[in-house]
Amino acid sequence: MNTVQILGNLARDPELRFTKTGRAVATFTVAATNTYIDSTTNETKEQTAFINCVAWGKIGEAVGNCKKGERLLVNGRIQTRSYDTQDGQKRYVTEVVSDFVGKKLDGGFDDASNFDSFEQQQNENIPF
Repeated sequence: MNTVQILGNLARDPELRFTKTGRAVATFTVAATNTYIDSTTNETKEQTAFINCVAWGKIGEAVGNCKKGERLLVNGRIQTRSYDTQDGQKRYVTEVVSDFVGKKLDGGFDDASNFDSFEQQQNENIPF
């Protein structure tokens, strides 16, 4: 199974292009950060991976409207491809080919919960 999920921020504005047949393709980089505890110092540290991604078609068009810093959830698969440079050297590129890209809604995830603001009714008649 070749499945990847990445949650992170856009490292730069996506680059949106179109193929000769008119199909949209967006290339973008997601910065995904994880925290860990250094075993020698017991300090909490962060490590950020910059992951190259590509999105085709309607998903690519939608990603093209996103901006640097926006939080995205990317679902897809890892692909490695190769190409030859002008001087004849072979280059390899590993990237995530996305089949789903979700964007944070306005408000929401980072806001404090409103759970405590719901008052419980004392004489509530519950039918079960």
